[in-house]
Amino acid sequence: MKKLHVTLILLLTVLTSIFMAACGGTSTGTTATPAATTGSTSAPAAGSPTCVASTLKTNGSTALGPLVQAVAKDYQAACAGSSITTALTGSGAGLTAVSGGNADIGNSDVYADPKKFTGLVDHQVAVVVFSVVINSKVTGVTNLTSAQINSIFTGKTTNWKDLGGPDLPIVAVNRPTGSGTRVTFEQFVNGGPVTVTGSSVVTASTTGDVAKNVSQTDGAISYVAASAVAPNNLTAIKIDGVDNSDANVLSNTYKFWNIEHMYTKGDAAGIAKAFIDYMTSDAAKAHAKTLGFLDVTTLSADTLATRKPAGY
Repeated sequence: MKKLHVTLILLLTVLTSIFMAACGGTSTGTTATPAATTGSTSAPAAGSPTCVASTLKTNGSTALGPLVQAVAKDYQAACAGSSITTALTGSGAGLTAVSGGNADIGNSDVYADPKKFTGLVDHQVAVVVFSVVINSKVTGVTNLTSAQINSIFTGKTTNWKDLGGPDLPIVAVNRPTGSGTRVTFEQFVNGGPVTVTGSSVVTASTTGDVAKNVSQTDGAISYVAASAVAPNNLTAIKIDGVDNSDANVLSNTYKFWNIEHMYTKGDAAGIAKAFIDYMTSDAAKAHAKTLGFLDVTTLSADTLATRKPAGY
């Protein structure tokens, strides 16, 4: 009986200890507490545009046009309430439009003449590379010197057989006066104005029209944004033995390129500023690379200065 009594006491003691531990013991584990909800709006992701719900009209360069359109599509997709239109009219027409208040941005392959277009502010967004291109039936010609190109576009040389090609009449496809592509070609490749006339010349108003004419016209030659070469089955030739590689543009060994400008009347503001800023974003640069443009910041100041008109 004594042993049974002791056993009962020990059992009671154990049960009491368990009960006290369960009710009053301290736990060493922790439970995660959900973060407090603040109700604030998160900041836009890096590289996203500053959204302005408004309309924007751009006008001008047909060479820069495809890049502007690609970036505009992204901007509108990211920014509800925004609407961006791009008229492909040529650099001169674009500068006239923005100067006269008929466009918010004037796109140009060349610097605006400050005497003709007053009050414009320049925003440089890319570097465009151009090519001298020939129709696929012009075989055996892979390089032309500047002097030979000038001879074609001034009407002195009229058959490809005189330049190592087939016995085929040369048809020069030319851009109208005011085209930034034409201005660049005349200044840095042709060494003077295009003067060829008559049935051996065709005038095409846009980059797309030039590409179509050269592609479909036997013996044709012209000058066009490099991005239009492959899609239109054109053949780009070397100029003075130099091709249009990025490295040759960066060193200015290849001469047929220019700066792409987006001009505003006075300082850019509102959606115009937001869009121009987005034109230099990483997303826009990805489009630029695909379309054959170069990042303007990769060219040296000395190289960029070679495109600036004297006295500008």
